[in-house]
Order: sequence, then structure tokens, then C-alpha cells
Amino acid sequence: PIAVLVAYGVVSLVAIVAMTRRANAVSEPAPAAGDEQTAGDDAPPTERRRLVPKDLVAPVAFSLILTTLFAVNYMSSGHEPIADNMPFGVVGSTSLADAAQGDLFTLDITEYDDQAAATTAMDRGEIYGALITNDSSTELMVVSTISDISPLDLAGNFEKAAAAANETISVKPYAPTSLAEKDPFALVPATLLVVLLIGGYMSAALLTTTVGSASGRWRGLWLAGFSVVTGLILDVVTTYWLDGFPKDSFWVAWPILSLIILVVALFAAVMRRILGPAGIVVTLIVILQFGNPSSGGSNGAAYLTPFWNGVGPFLPPRNAFLLLRNTLYFDGHGITQPLAVLGAYAVVGAAILGFLDWYRSPELAVPGLDEDDATQAAGVAIPVGPLP
Repeated sequence: PIAVLVAYGVVSLVAIVAMTRRANAVSEPAPAAGDEQTAGDDAPPTERRRLVPKDLVAPVAFSLILTTLFAVNYMSSGHEPIADNMPFGVVGSTSLADAAQGDLFTLDITEYDDQAAATTAMDRGEIYGALITNDSSTELMVVSTISDISPLDLAGNFEKAAAAANETISVKPYAPTSLAEKDPFALVPATLLVVLLIGGYMSAALLTTTVGSASGRWRGLWLAGFSVVTGLILDVVTTYWLDGFPKDSFWVAWPILSLIILVVALFAAVMRRILGPAGIVVTLIVILQFGNPSSGGSNGAAYLTPFWNGVGPFLPPRNAFLLLRNTLYFDGHGITQPLAVLGAYAVVGAAILGFLDWYRSPELAVPGLDEDDATQAAGVAIPVGPLP
């Protein structure tokens, strides 16, 4: 592996040096005949070649800052997955729920009158699992679609606690809605969320680059059209080609995917109009550097630290993920708040963008930072993957 990485680095370095020398040769044509200066002529002093060209300082600096921030945010939100106050249900009298808590999680226990009530809570995505105890048996039900690691943590700790108490316990995975054929661990919504966030940002950034301006009266309609078409394509690919979504969710997933893209696109467009090229960087910081790590992702929000749990509800990614996941796997329960938050972002973003574009307020120019600088710096800091 080291040899391969070194080879890639050497080849890339050689290619960069060769392309730079060629570009310099093209930009410095030879003097025409008769233009040669004699030794006695007053020739202007030759400009000293800088080790780091001036036009690279801004993008390199921004890239360094954004990459560092990306690493710190993602690692701080997901490097120690310990669930704090994980919602959990108990039916019957038992001490196992208290004994099972430890290094991996603490439980926020709710007592239910019977198994049907606990099952209803799991169907609504309100609890991560339930311990059902009666005179003849003890059964642990773990919800497989609410988190990819909580079923393993719950099963492992409860089995240890039962063994220590000389009790027998059975573990039963429970999925309120059947999982997609090729997504047995419900990971696709978290993976696709990153694609949707990047797609929303890119639609606004590329529209500005294409038309050469961040203003235009019909910009919001272009972004809406892009969101609708892109949401449909992603829905078709994910549902019917990759079998990552349940097929009976196709029509309801389409508007959700489109809404998520549109919210991010409008946010990026507004930031670009208000802050100039720096708005691109602000969008990445808010949506991808802070929003995605605080979404909870496939691990579940219970595994986030208090800081990330506090930030998440106010940003689009957490609400986007809950809206998509709960619609697909929990029959649409618990989506009122995500819909309200995303709707507010969309309405407010569209209103601000429409106002700015209609009255054609001047675009902000940031000294030392142009569109290319911001785009290059942002490009290296776009995270990919279903983190955390």
C-alpha cells in the first residue's frame, strides 16, 4: 500500500511540475525581432519568482482550514459511539434493564403496560428496543431500522447481564416496515443524504458559474426544476436499480429527495448572494461541516455527544435524514418537526432569494477571494460517506 501511494504522489508531482512549466512557457513568449535590449539599456528588474504563487495562497489557506474543520467535526461526532439516554421500553418487572447499562449506553427507560404498547412505540420510532418480561420468558426486541449499531450494543449488554443473573434471554430483531432487498441494515438513507446535500450545494454553485452571475430573477425556479428532476433520477436509481429503498415508497420518496436538494440549493444561493464567493464556504461549513455530523446518520442521534445533539435539530441535514428515514421505515411517524423545519428553510430561503434577485441588489465582492478561490477551496473539503 505504501508503494502504491508513493507512486501516485510521484506521478502527480511530476505531472504538476510539467504542466506548470508548460503554462509558464506559453505565457512568456519570446521577444520579437528588434525588441532585444542591449546590455546598456535600462531594463526593468526581473520579478523574482515566488515559491508559492500569490493566486494559490487563498485557496490553499481555505482548503487547509476547511479540511481541518472537516476532520475535527466528523471525528468528534463519531469517534466514540456511546449512546446517552437511549430511548428504551420495558414491559414487566425486571432488573435486567438497569444491569445492562454500562460502557456502551445509558437508557432512558419508559415502562409500558403490555407488549402491544411497546410495539406501537417501536413502530413510531420512539424507542430503540424493548425488554418484554413475563412469567415464562424474557425477550429483547431491538429495532433494526433506527440504528446500525444499537441492536448489537443492546444484545451484547443484555446477554451479559442475563448471564450474570443466571437468566435466559432471547433477542429478536424487529423492523416496523420491511427493509429494502439490498439494504438489510438501513444504511442507504444516511449514505444518500450526503449525495443530496452535495447535489443541492453544487446546483447553486454551478448555476452561478454557468451564467456568470449569482443574480437572476428566475434563479429560484431553475433550482426548483433541478431539484425535482434530480430527486426523480436518484429515486429511480436507488429504488429500482440498486434496490436500496422499499419499492412501495417510490412516490413518497421522490418529493422528499427533491425537497432536501431544494433546501440546500436555496441556502447556498442566498449565502452566495449575501456574502459573495465566501457564501460558498459558509454553505459548506453550515451544511456539511456542522449539519451532516449532527444528523445522527446511521448510528442514530442517541450516539451523538450533547453538543452535536443540540446543534442537529436546527440544521437541515438532521431534519432531512429523519424525514426520509421515518417515512421509509416508520410509516411517516415523527416527521412533523422535520417537515416544519425544512419547510421554513425553503420558504424563507425562496423569499430572500426572490427579493434579492428581483431588485437586483449588487453582489458582494470579497477582497482577496474570488469565485475560483472559493470553489477550489470548497472542493477539497466536501465529505463523502454516511458519517457519522
